[in-house]
Amino acid sequence: MLDLWISIARRLLKLPEGDPTFQGDPAKVETWNPDPGYLRYQLLGFWIGSIPLLALAGASFAGVVLIHTVTRLDVALRYLAATGFGLLGLLIVAVIAFNYAAVHLEFDMLRYTLTQRAIRLRRGVSKIEEVTLSYANIQNVQYQQGPLQRWFGIADLIVQTAGGGGGMQPGTEGQVMLGHRGLIKGVGRPEELRELILSRVRKVKGAGLGDRRDAKPVKPRGAGSVDSPAGRALLAEIRDALAAVNRARA
Repeated sequence: MLDLWISIARRLLKLPEGDPTFQGDPAKVETWNPDPGYLRYQLLGFWIGSIPLLALAGASFAGVVLIHTVTRLDVALRYLAATGFGLLGLLIVAVIAFNYAAVHLEFDMLRYTLTQRAIRLRRGVSKIEEVTLSYANIQNVQYQQGPLQRWFGIADLIVQTAGGGGGMQPGTEGQVMLGHRGLIKGVGRPEELRELILSRVRKVKGAGLGDRRDAKPVKPRGAGSVDSPAGRALLAEIRDALAAVNRARA
């Protein structure tokens, strides 16, 4: 049932299927999806946040029962009140079910794609966000892990790019990037992904951003020609001309 709802929601919202695409050799593209522990971590927050709604839904359905069994209202009023409480309870249940499915859909939309030159981060359901970070601009990669994240075996990677000064906006838990920082959430093997990104950063920067490391330096025109036969002959002519000038003056 949940998979069917997600499929319908994808079509209605026209969400992209699969991983972000890059031009180039597909064999050199890797995609990291959030760890399943990240979904459990998100669902825990969802159920905790849904406690007030669950209590309100329970109270609504309890009100339906009490109206029919306890009150001495007129039959018409009794059924009217019971219908109102029942509809309120069903509405709350529908909202909880929608939010539950949205957590799964949000998890399914998270994609972190790595090529030989850049990282592309994608997230979002109502608003899709895609950010591309070039390895040439990455300055540092670190990860943070709270107590609950350690329990679920996940962490968040923070990718700091050149020209810092940006940061994560307070209160935007799911924000992918703000300013000059990229956030990779729900990683199951943060050390491995961090080292992979840093190794590619070193490779790109060590190669001089595309310069040929094996290219021979080009000498300026005429450099080194003094030791050639033509150069020695020219020097001999100059020497003889200077000697003739000196003899003429004498």
